[in-house]
This record gives sequence, structure tokens and C-alpha cells, in this order.
Amino acid sequence: SLVEPLVREKLIAADTALTCFSITGYTGGGKKMIAGYEDPERDLALDAPRQYGLSQMHKHLKEMSYISGLTTDPIFCPIVADYPCGMEVTVGLFAKDLKGKLSDIAGLYRSVYSGPVVCYQQECSENGFLTANAYSGSDSMQITVAGNEDRILLVSRFDNLGKGASGAAVQNMNIMLGLAETEGLIL
Repeated sequence: SLVEPLVREKLIAADTALTCFSITGYTGGGKKMIAGYEDPERDLALDAPRQYGLSQMHKHLKEMSYISGLTTDPIFCPIVADYPCGMEVTVGLFAKDLKGKLSDIAGLYRSVYSGPVVCYQQECSENGFLTANAYSGSDSMQITVAGNEDRILLVSRFDNLGKGASGAAVQNMNIMLGLAETEGLIL
């Protein structure tokens, strides 16, 4: 979670009102969505990114709050787009809600996310852009902090099927069986 270390270390209050948006490839939507996107005669609406979860009752909201330690559910704006795999999650944070500085977040992330599976990277933009499918086919996750001293972006990029689902299952199984955490993962 992008937010959990910040709440745990009291860099933000547990009741901070946050907004999270994500962009994801269509394979995370299951067989019906995959068939729709891959149909040669598909609806033209599928050619553009589509926001969903508009009721703010998304199935992952409670999980997001619980894991991050937030006492206020965030606004969550998921977007599905016309590419198969990869996900980019961004949480915006105003400096006024931060008990510290931007460098404090970077330092915390550097220490927490230093492993081979989840890794903090100081600079990750691709000429001013971040590509949501950059980690497609990988079981790893990249965490970064962008923005400025007033408005901060917390960003994670990963494969919504790899690290997001099947890779996480393999990683958890490895831990439960006492194997190396990265056994069988594509990093």
C-alpha cells in the first residue's frame, strides 16, 4: 500500500481524506471484459479509457482503508483502458496534510520498499510520462514519489495479473511454505 507506511509512521493522520485513481489493462476485468476488448467488431467506446466505480462503492474500498490504516475511505477512481496488462495507481497528497516533508516520504519508501519484489525508485518518469503497462509480465512493483513541495503524487506500477493477483499468490505461498519469497516469480 502506498499509504500504509505514511499512516503507520504518522506522516499523515489516519483520517486524512485522500483520492486515489488507477488505470488498468482490461484483462483484470475477467473473461467477459477480455472478450469485449478483443472482439474485432467491438464497441467504439472501448477505444478510449473508461472510468468505472462511479457510485464510490467499489469492492476494494474497504480493503484499501483497512490495509492502509485509514479511518476514512478514499475517493477511488478506477479507469480501464485498451491495453491488456499493467496497472498504475496514484494517490494525491497535499503538503498541508503531511507531517513532514516530501523527502521524508522518499526516505521512508526507500527503507520500506527495498526488496526485489517491491522497490522504491527515486526517478522513474519516461520523458515526463509514466507508462501504466511498464511492468506488464512482471511480478514486481515499482513505487515512486513525484510532484513538488505543495502537491505530492504517490505512485505504484505493476502488472494487475502478475503482482496484482497470480504473482502475489505465488509470493504468499512461498512465504507459507518457507521457500524464498521470490521463487518462481518473474522480476
